[in-house]
Amino acid sequence: RIDRAWDAVWESAVQDDDLGWTAELRIPLSQIRYESTDDPQTWGINFGRKRMVSNETSYFSLRSRTREGFVSQFGTLEGVVVPRQSRRIEARPYVLSSLHTGPSASGDPFFDGTETKARVGTDLRLGLGSAFTLDATINPDFGQVEADPAVINLSAFETRFEERRPFFVEDAQVFDFSLGLTGRGDELFYSRRVGRAPQGYPPWDADFSDTPTDATILGAAKVTGRTQSGLSLGVLAAVTDKEDGRAFYDDEGRFEDFTVEPRAHFGVVKLQQDFNAGASQVGGIVTAMGRDLPADGGFDFLSSQAFSGGIRFEHQWNDRDWSLAGFFAGSHVRGDSTAMIRIQRSSNHYFQRPDATRFGVDSTATALTGAQWRLHLSRQNGVHWTGSTWVGETTDGLEVNDLGYSRSSESVEAGGSVTYREIRPGDWYKSYNFLFWAAGTWSHEALDRPGSWDSWENARLTGTTNLTARSTFINDWSGDLTVSFSPDHYNYIATRGGPVMHDPGSWTVRGSVTTDPRKRVSVKTGFSTREGFRDSGDEFSVSGGVGLKPSPQLDISLAPRFSKQTVMDQYVLATSTLPFQPTYGRRYVFGEMERRTLSMVTRVNWTFSPRLSFQLYAQPLVSSGDYQVYKQLAAPRTYDFDAFEVGTFSNADGSAGCGGEQICLEVDEDGGRMQHVDFDQDGTADFSFRDRDFNVRSLVGNAVLRWEYHPGSTIFFVWQRRQAGTVATGDFDLHRDLDALLATPSDDRFMVKVNYWLGL
Repeated sequence: RIDRAWDAVWESAVQDDDLGWTAELRIPLSQIRYESTDDPQTWGINFGRKRMVSNETSYFSLRSRTREGFVSQFGTLEGVVVPRQSRRIEARPYVLSSLHTGPSASGDPFFDGTETKARVGTDLRLGLGSAFTLDATINPDFGQVEADPAVINLSAFETRFEERRPFFVEDAQVFDFSLGLTGRGDELFYSRRVGRAPQGYPPWDADFSDTPTDATILGAAKVTGRTQSGLSLGVLAAVTDKEDGRAFYDDEGRFEDFTVEPRAHFGVVKLQQDFNAGASQVGGIVTAMGRDLPADGGFDFLSSQAFSGGIRFEHQWNDRDWSLAGFFAGSHVRGDSTAMIRIQRSSNHYFQRPDATRFGVDSTATALTGAQWRLHLSRQNGVHWTGSTWVGETTDGLEVNDLGYSRSSESVEAGGSVTYREIRPGDWYKSYNFLFWAAGTWSHEALDRPGSWDSWENARLTGTTNLTARSTFINDWSGDLTVSFSPDHYNYIATRGGPVMHDPGSWTVRGSVTTDPRKRVSVKTGFSTREGFRDSGDEFSVSGGVGLKPSPQLDISLAPRFSKQTVMDQYVLATSTLPFQPTYGRRYVFGEMERRTLSMVTRVNWTFSPRLSFQLYAQPLVSSGDYQVYKQLAAPRTYDFDAFEVGTFSNADGSAGCGGEQICLEVDEDGGRMQHVDFDQDGTADFSFRDRDFNVRSLVGNAVLRWEYHPGSTIFFVWQRRQAGTVATGDFDLHRDLDALLATPSDDRFMVKVNYWLGL
């Protein structure tokens, strides 16, 4: 595939005259990979031009819209003679100076409101023979990289953020080994695990603490390349440092060091061999992670070693009309029993489920092994009709999240799709297509009685039927509309390790319209609406996008989005206070929540010249969650709840009570909000928890001025800003929340980074 992160040192020039314009590019041989030989060679080549006036893309060698393949459709450059390889040795050392300003607390010995730092490091590149390249980075810094967006995550799974760091983005496809066919981003190698946020915490009783935000990458290196015989190779290794923080105890005037992340080692090896002129491939990957856990047992909750591996194949035949693809992947993690218990109880396993029939938590385990496989048959070429079908399975022990990313739980899955498309323009359209697909997943508990239909229905995890229509109109507007249906199924995650819940199905309709993107002003509008069955909740969102091109050098985009969601089964907590036998002795408390979120992603790209540019990214966000009713699950495998009756808080004789009702709210003099629950309504609260209402106000962004003062050498001027605040009122008031956001003290970082490219 195209590597859009490729950022070699090359030159270009443009000339405009009476006949039009011409562009000339000069790419040194040192910046590409090739086999040197005294004999003439045939190289594949393609280049294209996009003509904005007619929105037309032309290629030197036609890239067909009805045939699968990209490189296989290249033209050829005959008689290429490169008798010796070019020296490919590069170094890009950098020096960075930064200033950090932000709010500080009185008496904090670690941060008084300002902080300055300096940093040095280097990137290296070395050609290994004619086809392979070694890239290395020592003490890298990625301060010029776009900030991650703010996200309000109320699910059981971590948020997956995109990789943006240049060292890991370039050649990323070489190390790609995606899992599944669902588009969820599951993969055996997720590069953001390298240099992740520390997983330890400061002492709970410390008055102040200083904790690193990321694990320092001491060094990383990768070897990538491809031989003339069609063998692609990728090898990556990285080491992150042990990270320590410092704590301060005000009463004692004492400092104390503590560890928040042990030193870790990462390795990935990926091989892929092409056959049949590139129409067939077989590849494999192996990943490994090791941590130097301290002997005191403070980090025994982390695995000490993690391994994964996979084999993938694809065979295309009949001129690539048909394709059979598949993979088998496995994982193995080791560590103390504390780590294995944590993994078994995590959101993609939940071995502790009281109604599980095929597994349970093994408190003595010191290792866990699992696997996943898929088979995918598709008809991928055709003027009009294409389609595919697939089957797959994930075992209960699959765990790749130390170096990969996966939300997959144990399941069996199957699905299929059919596409009809028309690419020949008509009276009102340039092209259109219809996509229909249906898929479902089932727990392995269906195999308890595999011959029973009820067994499969009672083990249904998901099911979706989807129809999408898309079209590009003759005036270069485009639009799409999708209708999705999900039947009732069972949710093995909703109780966060408790019993299975019934999960009502839903209807979803979403669509969008985009005006001609060539214009100085272009607009995109979209909507999505979801209606759950059995009053299980609904959601409505609208989004927009405005693209402004005041000049060829300036591009501005604004992308607002507003969503309103009613969630009738938002998980709150579980407690064994006053055991409740219908749900295996624990009580599972949920909330009926009304949630509103407004955000607007803003981007400005201003190219002053080919070597001087400015980029701005900003995302303001306000979100509220109003928990209107609290309730508990009445019975497993149902969608029945017992709502708590609301009473008035009292504190007679030092005992909290709710006036004979089941729940009441206490608001203290500092604005703290606690919910007290009297399950048996005896006048004394049995359990208390923090009220879950929330209001989040956030602004994240960064601005980068980039000046390439010499080919390959760059100066970055960077400004990063974060403003964030939370309160617990729950209601949505845009004017109030925006005023509060603007009044929130900002955390700012100013950086100047200078690197110099040395090409030998």
